Amino acid sequence: MEALIRIEASLGHEVQVVALNTDKHWVHHPSSPIAGAALEAIDLKTAPRWNTALANLFDRQSYYASRFWSAEAAKRIESLATDCDLVVFDSLFMAVYLPHIGNKPSVLRAHNVEHSIWQRGLSEEPILRRLYVSLQAKRLKRWEQEVSAQVSRIWTISNEDQRWFAQARPEAVQCLPCSVDFVHGSWEQSGASPAAAYHLGAMDWTPNIRGMRWFIDEVAPKLRHAELEVFSKHWPFEGSTGSVKHQTHDLDFQKFGVFVAPIRSGSGMRIKLLEAMARGKAIVTTSLGAEGLKAQHDVHLLIADSSEDFAAALDLLCSDLELRSRIGNAAAAHARQKFSDEAVALELRKELATFSH
Repeated sequence: MEALIRIEASLGHEVQVVALNTDKHWVHHPSSPIAGAALEAIDLKTAPRWNTALANLFDRQSYYASRFWSAEAAKRIESLATDCDLVVFDSLFMAVYLPHIGNKPSVLRAHNVEHSIWQRGLSEEPILRRLYVSLQAKRLKRWEQEVSAQVSRIWTISNEDQRWFAQARPEAVQCLPCSVDFVHGSWEQSGASPAAAYHLGAMDWTPNIRGMRWFIDEVAPKLRHAELEVFSKHWPFEGSTGSVKHQTHDLDFQKFGVFVAPIRSGSGMRIKLLEAMARGKAIVTTSLGAEGLKAQHDVHLLIADSSEDFAAALDLLCSDLELRSRIGNAAAAHARQKFSDEAVALELRKELATFSH
């Protein structure tokens, strides 16, 4: 959302942000890093609790959404909405506050098709959790459809997600991908020269855990010489294992030429992949991981869906400097052409103009 706020402010709009400072990603005294955007943060505990999760079985709303409700946030949003021209709900879960904006024009900034995240990978879950998650995913899908019907516009991050939302309201959906600030950001291209591979991701997020578990169990044993260093605060696996090394120190991008993204569930657009492209890294990921990047296999990255193909692709990238450099350079050029702030601003300007009529 920061990229969208940054672009809105650069277009001359006054932006007021109400953010939930959750216990999972709590920040001490948060402030807005964007000129022209004012930030108010409201503390909220969203960590799942077994008693509220069980009580939700008798509720119509998905537990994944109800955890984001705050009476304080609702009151503040209701107050701010009286003087604003447009309300943007950043993710489906913030739409719990939709009833508190009156008749103001509104936008759902859809980061994913949320219910599909929980539907994918259900077969890997224990039976009781599978039944509970399946119920919540069905409720989430119903609510996702309800919210989509109520907002004025829907801005998706990927074309793949746009197609799902367009099934019901094709006239109201526009793809506005995430962007990179190449002008002011610290995006010096660190390149794909080093043969070392890395992964950067939160290992307390279910889709990331599923992907890394697949890599450790299915891909790593098939690697001939490549190794992977994983940078993450959390590590739900037992230490480093074989060719996979867990790291908690700061990541030095200059030391790595290959980015690995073993994505097996989720939707939307993976920001870490876009950032790796901007840095000129050679990437190996799955078809699902490549969604939203408008990238071509063997041009901007390598796509591999089976464990055998994934291992072979990673081994190849780590052993072939010419291939790494070609793909890394093409990735960096692609990111600048398709995902710069300037490119996305052109589409955002058109979208905002629809609310001025």
